[in-house]
Amino acid sequence: MTRLAHDWFPRALPPNLALAESSWLYSSYAFLHCHSTRPVAVSIGRSSGMYAGFFDLGPDGQVEIGDFTTLVHVDIASNSLVRIGSYCFLAHRVVLAEHAFATPVMGAAEKSGDLRRTDIVLEDDVWVGMGAVLLGGAHIGAGSIVGAGAVVDFAVPPEVVVTGNPARIVRSLARS
Repeated sequence: MTRLAHDWFPRALPPNLALAESSWLYSSYAFLHCHSTRPVAVSIGRSSGMYAGFFDLGPDGQVEIGDFTTLVHVDIASNSLVRIGSYCFLAHRVVLAEHAFATPVMGAAEKSGDLRRTDIVLEDDVWVGMGAVLLGGAHIGAGSIVGAGAVVDFAVPPEVVVTGNPARIVRSLARS
């Protein structure tokens, strides 16, 4: 598949996209700023959907999206790995950015001297509220919820709720 039948944007999909069966992608426009040279820059799992948003990836950027996951107008800006598990939901205007600079192609980390881990990982069954920002180093544990407008750049344990800017754990969802 090089073109989406419903696409309004007159450009083919990138050759390093792996789009699984029954998945939805709104337009090839999402890849306008995708400069990844990885063999598979973006893989989208079965029955998952990307409704608007961008893959703003640098040459080493890679995005893996699991099965039955929905992204609603999500922007991903990274030159590292972004892994989103299965059965996840990311609401409107969520941003996943390697750095606060959100300039993956320019190598913001190297220029600023920031050498910390910049991968972003969301395990299975994660919900992310509208307008949340997940920065490099964010690792959201399975079954956790990130509240609307939260800013996260740390490891969040499984089955908790995090909210605020900066985010903090406000509730456990674990069953006793």
